[in-house]
Amino acid sequence: MTADRLTILHVYPRQMGVSGDRGNVVALVRRAAAADVATEVVEYAPGDPVPTSADVVVVGNGPLSAMRSLGDDVTRVGGALRDLAAAGVPVVAVGGGFDLATNEVVPTEGSPVAGFGVFDARAVRGAERRVNYFVLDTRYPLLPGAPTRIAGFEDHATRIELGASVEPFAGVVSGGGNQAGQPVEGAVTGTSFGTHTQGPILPINPQLTDAVLAAAAARVGRAYAPDVERTATIDRYAREARATIDRYVDKAFKRIA
Repeated sequence: MTADRLTILHVYPRQMGVSGDRGNVVALVRRAAAADVATEVVEYAPGDPVPTSADVVVVGNGPLSAMRSLGDDVTRVGGALRDLAAAGVPVVAVGGGFDLATNEVVPTEGSPVAGFGVFDARAVRGAERRVNYFVLDTRYPLLPGAPTRIAGFEDHATRIELGASVEPFAGVVSGGGNQAGQPVEGAVTGTSFGTHTQGPILPINPQLTDAVLAAAAARVGRAYAPDVERTATIDRYAREARATIDRYVDKAFKRIA
């Protein structure tokens, strides 16, 4: 944290940001501002000085080719990101960014790609492809009274193998998920979570944005509480978006091979 600002570290925004993932950063900034919490966004690109501090870390979606293009930089910065997560800094990793935040990404062809190791898990490519609207019951610790039902979109062909110390991010209400034979999705470690839920996930599910900001603020001894009057309009839009997904989830997309 810089003075009275929460620092949001956006990792690889050019390489891992193909699904509107900057929207997750914008949601954090706007939601914090509505609660009179100032923020500063810092972007990390390959070769930059390794970050030693942050209050929230965001990693977005990207293809395997982008992960390979990052080369040894993933290993170079991975230790710092693991240290931040271990210190209670929320890491939000979405789509391919979630895969990259595991120990390794195992492709169908070629050698595995080393990951950040924030989550004790492996991302194994070559699973049945899932393209679907996505409705989940999250297990991430939310603010008291916040609805656990979240929604978004999934598009991946990855199976996640969790280590014994990692919990799933959510139970699957409707959609595929990413753990073979189990109706669960994603991973949670401390205040960090990884998921294949896109959309982007945070604007559609502001209760999740609030939880991330509350965890970040609490870590530096600050209180965070959403201002429901200032956020009333955007909250209504988000509720309507989730309701639409819920209503049409079984009519739009199905699993495809």
